[in-house]
Amino acid sequence: MQTPSAPAVAAIGGRPLHAVLVPFPIACLTLTLFADIAYWMTSNLMWQHFAEWLLLAALIFGTFAALVGAIDLLVRRPLRRLRIGWIHGVGNLVVLGLAFLNSLVHARDGWTGVVPWGLVLSALTVIVLAVTGWLGISMVFRHGAGVTRHD
Repeated sequence: MQTPSAPAVAAIGGRPLHAVLVPFPIACLTLTLFADIAYWMTSNLMWQHFAEWLLLAALIFGTFAALVGAIDLLVRRPLRRLRIGWIHGVGNLVVLGLAFLNSLVHARDGWTGVVPWGLVLSALTVIVLAVTGWLGISMVFRHGAGVTRHD
């Protein structure tokens, strides 16, 4: 069975811009969880500060990735018809919401900025991110999202 083609609208040189932007917030949010665990284990404020900066970077790049992804979802009819695309999009908005809330929690001083709610929010964010990432990969490989056929 050949996967249908649904090339990205937001692209540079034929490469989907969404796919270029997405790794940055994924890495930052995952590293935020690791920084929170390190802070929990060591009580070294450096780790809390790392987490704060990682959350900021994740929110900035995540917002850009969400906007570009929303453009592709709303403009491309084959993608709009996919329920998985809408679930992926809403899930990523949930991830951004959790990251924003986590950023507010991390703004507190010291221990209360991470333990327990910052750590819980970081873990929950990574779990939801893993689900939305799986859905995004499924959209590419099963439904050809962002794929241009060169037959």
